[in-house]
Amino acid sequence: MCVGDLKVGMFIADSGLSWLEHPNLYAQEGLVTSQELVDSLVKEGYTDVFVDPARGTYVFEDDGRTPEQHMADGVLAAPERGDWSEAKIMLDRHDALRGEMNTARRLYAEAMQNVRMFLDAARDGSMPEIAACEVLVEQVIESLLRSDDALISLTKLKTFDEYTYTHSINVSVLSVSFGKSLQLPKSTLRLLGLAGLFHDLGKQRVPQHVLNKPGKLSPEEFEVIKSHPERGYALCASSGIKDAAVLRGILEHHEKCNGCGYPAKLTGEAVHLFGRIISVADVYDALTSRRVYKGGMLPNKALSIMYNMRGEDFFPGMVERFIKTVGIYPVGSLVRLSDFSHGVVVAANPSLPLLPLVKVAFDERMRPRSQVLVDLAQEKTLQGPRARKIVDCLDPRDYKLDVTPLVG
Repeated sequence: MCVGDLKVGMFIADSGLSWLEHPNLYAQEGLVTSQELVDSLVKEGYTDVFVDPARGTYVFEDDGRTPEQHMADGVLAAPERGDWSEAKIMLDRHDALRGEMNTARRLYAEAMQNVRMFLDAARDGSMPEIAACEVLVEQVIESLLRSDDALISLTKLKTFDEYTYTHSINVSVLSVSFGKSLQLPKSTLRLLGLAGLFHDLGKQRVPQHVLNKPGKLSPEEFEVIKSHPERGYALCASSGIKDAAVLRGILEHHEKCNGCGYPAKLTGEAVHLFGRIISVADVYDALTSRRVYKGGMLPNKALSIMYNMRGEDFFPGMVERFIKTVGIYPVGSLVRLSDFSHGVVVAANPSLPLLPLVKVAFDERMRPRSQVLVDLAQEKTLQGPRARKIVDCLDPRDYKLDVTPLVG
């Protein structure tokens, strides 16, 4: 929310987002104790904060539903029921995922090499090779057409020491997947994927002493950081990219619906569709990524925070549609079920986002057990306690688990 909308008693949550990516975001966790604190944050130039409604003394409207239930109500596209046709769709998605995973892994590894080269080259003053990047985006689109979930699941499996590179790939993959769910034509997806791949290219032209400065930036240094969309725009334009949609996606990915973004403080529909899509993918990947200085936020928690920012940071309807694309519990999520067993989500359910397909693989003590696929939408038709549901989302690293083999 906007800093100026803070109330005494609200609890500011640490999103873990870097000040290099969001220099106007105040992220020191704690309780808002006075109006003077709010006034000082506004005076210092901060424009945004994340507020956790579950903490603090400020009373938000509470109807007893979990954040996940609130999100599900906002994105449901069908009645809450399970039938054979839905079950078949879920199994087909899982089969497509399994068939695509090896190809997706090879593609992601090749993308890492490609992105590392063009980002490092941009830092040294060279221009990116547009043709090679266009081939990469085309391969991403073809993979997503074969399976909605394979590449998306790989965006969760990142190492903190290569965030700069994985972030560019992930934003491109997430943006194309999002655009596909919005039924954009393939020709438009090619341009969108390119804009996502290059969205942060301008950071390679920000002076290193500013990028690497420990501690708080001065107002002047903030302005330098905020210039990276314009620097990226100029670099891509000089590299031969002529399409206005690609250039605007790069330029406008930090604009916000409420006009608090940069560089032009655009509002509402003045922000290009590519800018709206990439901004959602950018924040989601930043929130869920593991860095040197913080662990990645669980996807369902990140989506909950983003859902509460809808209509302010994000254009109305965009976050809800994004949640339908990736699922409240995205593929690869480790979950605990109501019978205390544990499993991994292997297919999201766009119609019933709280009820994905889960591969149960661990018992109540996280010990391996015989694996079985559980369609939670079908479980809902059972009576009484036999109807299993997700009660918690967990971080595999806390249990020293690699869930990748279970996904595909």
